[in-house]
Amino acid sequence: MRAMTAQQIATALPTALGMLFVTALLLLLLALFHLRRGRTGPYWRLRRQASVMGFRLLLASLGLFALTVALAFYSGLAALAFRGLDTLFAGRPAGAVGVVVPSLTPTLSVSPTLSPEPTQRPTRVPTSAAAAATTATATPTFTPTATATATLTPTETFTPTATYETVLNLAPPLALVTARPGARIEVIAADDTISANLTPIQPRTVFPAGVKRLYFFFVFRNMSNGAAWSRVLYRDGAPVQGQAYLWSQGSEGDSFFFFGSADGYAPGSYEVRLFLGNTEVSRFPFVIEPSRS
Repeated sequence: MRAMTAQQIATALPTALGMLFVTALLLLLLALFHLRRGRTGPYWRLRRQASVMGFRLLLASLGLFALTVALAFYSGLAALAFRGLDTLFAGRPAGAVGVVVPSLTPTLSVSPTLSPEPTQRPTRVPTSAAAAATTATATPTFTPTATATATLTPTETFTPTATYETVLNLAPPLALVTARPGARIEVIAADDTISANLTPIQPRTVFPAGVKRLYFFFVFRNMSNGAAWSRVLYRDGAPVQGQAYLWSQGSEGDSFFFFGSADGYAPGSYEVRLFLGNTEVSRFPFVIEPSRS
C-alpha cells in the first residue's frame, strides 16, 4: 500500500481531528452518566462499579481531548514551518499579470585623449660668403608642433537579464539540504478539473480562454525533504506567476498543484517550468485558445 503524501495528510487531518473531538465528547457524556449512577444507584456494589467505570471513561475522554489539542497545535506549527502545506492548493488571489523582462543592453563610451608630441625641425642659416669660405656655423632652430592623437577607450555597461525571482518578487526559502544529484520532478499532465482520487479527468494541452484554474500533475524521484524548489508559469516566454517552497513530500511518488487566476487566463502560449534551486528540471507547454463565438 502506497504511503500517504503530505497533501493527503493535510487534507485528511481536519476530519480526523473532528472525529477525535466527537469521540472524546461522547466518552465524557458516558463518564458523567456513570459517575452520577455511582452516587444514586440502589446498591453499594453497583454504585462502586459505576464509579470505577465513570472514572476510567473520564480519563479516556480527557486523554482524547488532549490528543486532539496537541495534534491541532502540531499541525499549525508544521504548516508555519513549511510555509503552509495547504498553500499547495491555494491560488493567487489576484489575476495573472504580464511582465516585460528587460534585455541585456551594452553601452559604448568613447573618451578622446589629446597627446602633444614635439617635432624637431633643424634649420641651417649660413653667414656671409667670405666667412663661409673659412668657417660655416650651423644654428639649429626647434619648432614644437602639437599632434592630436585620439585614443578610444570602449566601456561596456551590462544590465543583467532579470530572473523569474526578481520579476515575480519571489523570496526563495533557505534550503535545509542540497538536492541529490539524481533528483527529478517532471510535469506529465494538465487538466482544468480533478477527480475524487486526485487524478486528471481529461488531460490535454489546449484549453479555452477564460479558464480560471489549471491543475498540473507530476512525478518525483530521489527527492530530499528540505530542498528548495519552485514552480513558475510563463506566458509567451515571460514569467507571470510562481511560488517557491521547501520540499516536504518524501523521496518519490506523484502529486499535483495548480495555478489560478480570478479573471481567467488570456489566450497565448503558456509553459510551466519546475526548478530545483536555480536549476530548471522540467517544462510543460500548453496553449490557451481564443473563445469561438
